[in-house]
Amino acid sequence: MRIPLYLLIPLFIIGGGLYAIPYQISLSSMNLMSAVCGVFLFAMVFSLPGAWIQRGHFIPGRKSIAGVIAVALFGIAANYALSRSLETSSATLFIVIARTEIVMAMILGWLFLKEKVTVRLWIGVVVVMIGVILMKSEGLSIPLDALIPVVWAFACAFFFALIQIVSKAVIHLIDPQVLNVSRLVIASTLLLGSEEIRNELSGLSYSQWSMLALAAFFGPFLGRVTYTYSLKYMTISKAMLLGMLSPVLTIVVEYYLYGTLISPSEMGGSLLIILGIVWSFLPTLLNKSS
Repeated sequence: MRIPLYLLIPLFIIGGGLYAIPYQISLSSMNLMSAVCGVFLFAMVFSLPGAWIQRGHFIPGRKSIAGVIAVALFGIAANYALSRSLETSSATLFIVIARTEIVMAMILGWLFLKEKVTVRLWIGVVVVMIGVILMKSEGLSIPLDALIPVVWAFACAFFFALIQIVSKAVIHLIDPQVLNVSRLVIASTLLLGSEEIRNELSGLSYSQWSMLALAAFFGPFLGRVTYTYSLKYMTISKAMLLGMLSPVLTIVVEYYLYGTLISPSEMGGSLLIILGIVWSFLPTLLNKSS
């Protein structure tokens, strides 16, 4: 199934931006790994119809099957590292470090997939990362005992980067919707093996399940599937760079939903992120206009 890139890009940016809001609400009332399992279960249900339609677009083999298993395991590992990092560090510090995922993915893509990364793109990434740090600067602090949570945060970024590499490597063998369902089935089954997670999920209220469903729809379903489709037509570095617009969208949506004031650092950081992305894609934009 071919979806135009001009539709995929806004869809995975919107998915990533809106996913954060219900997910943050969910985390305020439950364990992170339980929330991850609940989100995975809903995303699996949302993805089933499309996966069934595209079930013929799957070439069974060691590479494709290993890819599905790897994506599922790396997803669990990344979320576990996330939970360990947040146990003893601030969410702000984690968010800043976790954004290094884009740098790791660009290097891994260059090493293993031979994806070309231009100097212009590297400059754009540096500007975007400065924007992220500025956006989160007000709540950013690094305690003296932060070494372990910082290591966990980098581990989380690394595992998420590996997901991008593996997904790109098998995207010609398995449709993104089939890949999404397959990895969610494996991950959910493994997570449900925990009695603690099963007990917490069984006691959730309707409103808690609703937040998990919203997070699942925008994140692991809409955002992840459209992002993976986009990897068919662009490099990992370009797709991830465009995905950095998601936190900017989150700030804007929170302002309209809750009246949350946008601080000068958030505004300045957002502008730098946009500037870095525009700089990176400027030649493409100029060629399109001409």
